[in-house]
Amino acid sequence: LDDKGCIITDSAGRTSIDGLWAIGDVVTGPMLAHKAEAEGVAAVERMVGRAGRVNYDAIPGVVYTHPELASVGLTEEMAKREGHRISIGKIHYRANARAHCMEQTDGLIKVIANAESDRLLGVHILGAHASSMIAESVLALEFSASAEDLARTIHAHPTLSEIVKEAAWEASS
Repeated sequence: LDDKGCIITDSAGRTSIDGLWAIGDVVTGPMLAHKAEAEGVAAVERMVGRAGRVNYDAIPGVVYTHPELASVGLTEEMAKREGHRISIGKIHYRANARAHCMEQTDGLIKVIANAESDRLLGVHILGAHASSMIAESVLALEFSASAEDLARTIHAHPTLSEIVKEAAWEASS
């Protein structure tokens, strides 16, 4: 065990006991069911000789409040600390037709990209349905998309997800 009581594993999830693997809340990292599930799938894949991996940089975090808060990737402060020159796109829910139809105009979406490469670094959503809307940004981070890639993805109209697209356009400009 480490000093916090977590089971120590190698990068593949193996413990110091041959044939014993550990995932989820008993290992270091965020205590999230979706993180544990991804680790479990990856561990089983590794057990049978497949590549199994978890991208810890693309694990979403959600706070189920009203309004909801969801994020993935780096915050603005983290990106700066890592030496990125950043570009930010920020769009408020009140600029979205669907948000008005739903009477859910409180909130905003922030997209953070590397200013030189346009590579997506983080997305943060505060507002209605944030927990569902974060998924496309997780996918974009998983596949190293740019803010422009996210912006050029066609979004149905009128939907809340258009706010992600608009924030991505602003970050990629």
